[in-house]
Amino acid sequence: MPRICGIDLDKNEARLVLLDEHFEIIPTAITRLVLADTKSQTEVRSFQTAIQKFFDDNAIEIVGIRERLSKGRMKGGTITFKLEGLIQSCRQQAVLISPATIRKATSAANIDFTELPIAKHQHEAYGAAYCLLGMTGNGSLVLQSDTPAIKRTR
Repeated sequence: MPRICGIDLDKNEARLVLLDEHFEIIPTAITRLVLADTKSQTEVRSFQTAIQKFFDDNAIEIVGIRERLSKGRMKGGTITFKLEGLIQSCRQQAVLISPATIRKATSAANIDFTELPIAKHQHEAYGAAYCLLGMTGNGSLVLQSDTPAIKRTR
């Protein structure tokens, strides 16, 4: 059964949500991973090992990352781009999804985040997973590389 991990990057943490092919949330003990010391090579390697282990332990095939802007008033923090690179270096395929695309997909589906069995800090990650699963045809990747709203990283 294909599983997708949605990720929202904020400050020095990756917020995680897992969905199965039926858009059902897969409960996990880990809902976020934190890079404690962003300047420590040991900590950076530890974060990368932890995220890869999380993907492997949960049989994740595809990862949807909520894209952050690189400039402007709402630009992402520099550490989030480091986290993104570490996630992209994992074996799983990673796809960047624009916030506008996520908003459009979740609005069209009338998702009430307060009804979901996840913490508030996971809402954006859920949106990324939901959007990616909808674009992949329930688990088999059918994304077009020229689609402007998404960016395939592998």
